[in-house]
Amino acid sequence: MEPILDSFKHWMQQEQKWLQKRYITTEERKQDDTICNDDPYEPFIGYIHESKKAVGQVTLWASRQMEFEVINLETEERLLWTYVEQIEEQEASFKTILEPYFGALQSGDKV
Repeated sequence: MEPILDSFKHWMQQEQKWLQKRYITTEERKQDDTICNDDPYEPFIGYIHESKKAVGQVTLWASRQMEFEVINLETEERLLWTYVEQIEEQEASFKTILEPYFGALQSGDKV
C-alpha cells in the first residue's frame, strides 16, 4: 500500500473511538479488483460513515487526491461535496481537511 494510504488508514483507526462516541459508524470500502478498459486502476482507500442524520463517503487516492461527500438521510440532499487536488501526508492535515465532513455527518445540516 502507498505511504499516504497507510497514513490515512492508521489515522482513521485512531479516530474510531471519537467517532463511536458520536454514534458514527465506519465501514472500509474495498478496492475493486476489476480493471476498466485495460487501464490499471489507481490504488485508493475509502470509508463510508453513517450517523443518525447523514451518510458520508471519503476516498483518498495514492496520487494524494481526496474526495468526500455527505448526504442527509431524510431528505437525500447533498450537504457537502469536496474535492482536494493535493493533500500533505501529515496526519494533522486529515483532521483539518475532514472537519467539515464530520461536522455535516453529526448535524445533518448543509455546510
